[in-house]
Amino acid sequence: MAKKNTDKDPASAESLLGDWRATERDTVAAKTASTVAALAVAAASAAEEAATECDGAANAALDAAKRAMAAADHAKKAAAHAAEAAQLAAVTAEGDRARADQTLLDAEGSESKARDAFHDAEAKAFQKESSLAEDV
Repeated sequence: MAKKNTDKDPASAESLLGDWRATERDTVAAKTASTVAALAVAAASAAEEAATECDGAANAALDAAKRAMAAADHAKKAAAHAAEAAQLAAVTAEGDRARADQTLLDAEGSESKARDAFHDAEAKAFQKESSLAEDV
């Protein structure tokens, strides 16, 4: 603070000038402090806004994580169902293969019988034809 002229003598020009210069410095310091305080208020306001945004982002991230966990749970259940269906399909395919193998054996047996029957009939036809040719 500026030194006040408290002397009983009338104020001298030098003393008044000194007081004036001191109060000017005090005014500059007060203006600077006011500016710093205004900047501090602005910084605090920006920090508060940033904190609010961070809180919103954190809540959104938490919500996304919960949704991801729910989706993963659904995917796990779907995979379990798919595995169960695949296992049933494998069992069914094994049964189908066994039936197909049996059908193949039956078909081969039928083919063999038909071939044998044809060859027997063919052989009998040749015998008939050759006995007819001998009779002529």
